[in-house]
Amino acid sequence: MINKTIDTDVLVVGGGLAGCEAAIKAKNEHNSVLLVDKGYVSRSGASPFAAGAINVCLPEDDKDVWLREIVERGEYINDQEWVKLQLERGYPLAMELDEWGRAFGHTIFERDEQGNLLRKKARGNINTRTCVINAIPAMDTMRAKVIESKVSLLERVMVTDLVLDQGRVVGAIGLGYRDGKVYLLRAKSVVLSASGCGFKLFGMGHRNLTGEGQAMAYEAGAMLRNIDQAMSNTTARAADNHGMSLMAAAGGRFLNSLGEEFMWNYEPEIGNRARLSKLTVAIAREIAAGRGPVYMDLTATSEEDQKLMRKIVPEAFKAFASLKIDPFKEKVEWMPAFKGTVMHGGGIHIDITGASNVPGLYSAGDCSCTPEHGTWSITGLNLTFAIVSGDIAGRSAASYAREAATSGVQKSDVEETVASRLAPLDAKVGLTPDEVIYRMQKVLIANDVAYIRSDASLRRALGEIESIREEAVPSVKARNSHELVKALETRSMIRIAEMIVRSCLYREESRGFHYRTDYPLTDNDDWLKWIMVQRDEQGSMRVWAQNFPTPYLPAPSGKYPPK
Repeated sequence: MINKTIDTDVLVVGGGLAGCEAAIKAKNEHNSVLLVDKGYVSRSGASPFAAGAINVCLPEDDKDVWLREIVERGEYINDQEWVKLQLERGYPLAMELDEWGRAFGHTIFERDEQGNLLRKKARGNINTRTCVINAIPAMDTMRAKVIESKVSLLERVMVTDLVLDQGRVVGAIGLGYRDGKVYLLRAKSVVLSASGCGFKLFGMGHRNLTGEGQAMAYEAGAMLRNIDQAMSNTTARAADNHGMSLMAAAGGRFLNSLGEEFMWNYEPEIGNRARLSKLTVAIAREIAAGRGPVYMDLTATSEEDQKLMRKIVPEAFKAFASLKIDPFKEKVEWMPAFKGTVMHGGGIHIDITGASNVPGLYSAGDCSCTPEHGTWSITGLNLTFAIVSGDIAGRSAASYAREAATSGVQKSDVEETVASRLAPLDAKVGLTPDEVIYRMQKVLIANDVAYIRSDASLRRALGEIESIREEAVPSVKARNSHELVKALETRSMIRIAEMIVRSCLYREESRGFHYRTDYPLTDNDDWLKWIMVQRDEQGSMRVWAQNFPTPYLPAPSGKYPPK
């Protein structure tokens, strides 16, 4: 059943910003490197839709001030060592990316008339600043650099499982949904950078992000962290959108049905530029209180900012134009949009080398737990983390590969796994993937599951998810390799959905995106912890709370309303 075997020193799964960076840096260490992507490198994943925001601490900025702001606004569950790493390495790596862009004829960072990096106060920023980045040219640059570095590319191949040998990761299984081939990808180390899980919900360009990396890491025994912080963004109700950071930075206002700028009631210091965790819960609460619908008002933005937004996020304004909406002349109905673990929201637990707890397995970008953010700190951190974590994980995986022995895994060792993944093709009757996906979406995006939670609503959701996992997912049928991809996506998504709900049940407080009516206070005495998830030896999902170090900025004690 295996059509082709490929051997490499380092296997990188996922070709977004983090994956490309990891592949380039691993190749620089004189390894053979294979980069495999579910789509087309530079156009798949979340990176092409980064919406113009990257948070870069410049040499003249006060790193102590930045660290304090990031940790405080991340509600103290950040990994402070990663915050420090990002503040130190973000700028040189961003400038390296900028140099690569110039070499390939691309403009990546916007600059002012004096040639300085254009920086704005976007969502969450008080003392920090967010740079404006052109995402598409950045990804075109990364693809060109990957090819120049002689990294091998394998595209439009969905990686479904990791391969283990005596407890260490030694490769993966891939399904080529266009060529119909099944691949055995043997490697000495693996970097998972295949983004998170967006559950095929509202989110421009994110519908192929269904959590395979996080799910296969879980099945291999990796720990995952802070999945309770599954996130939401906000968007126009009429169409998928992106670019909200630029809209907020340009003076966009959130209005309720009474015409009130309600965000000042929830975030008195910065109002409409509130962090996403504050914004999405606030919109949900306004609607629940009968003050909906909610609107985004951009009518007072300057011509300069309008021009910048149209340049940086043209897809958003094409979508508006297709609906005959001019957001600069009329207020636009707005809503929260559940994103799951895409862009932030928990993922593979890593140390400061990018290593997971499973030997040979590393992670970078959204596939990891994005440890620098905490809950959701300030805009643009995750894009900087993509290049920093890609650099670190790529180098670490390369170093590990130099010392690792070649695995003896053969085709016959993975036949049982391959057969189970291809089983939907043999089903004569059953549910379509879309039927199962829709059923799962209805559970997850309910207001009392995604936004304003309680023990009762979460337990109800968990029961429904378990039913889908046990009864619906195994009965999915597929008529061809494209439907097989969707069938396998349901398997990944339901696993991540269960992690989210179980983790939310476990955290008995409110913090970040996690708001519970039965535990409405942030509790630093009992719940200043990371919520961890791991598959136990019996195959069940184990959830626990873990203490973590706070070496640079201790959290205040006590209980208080979520900040």
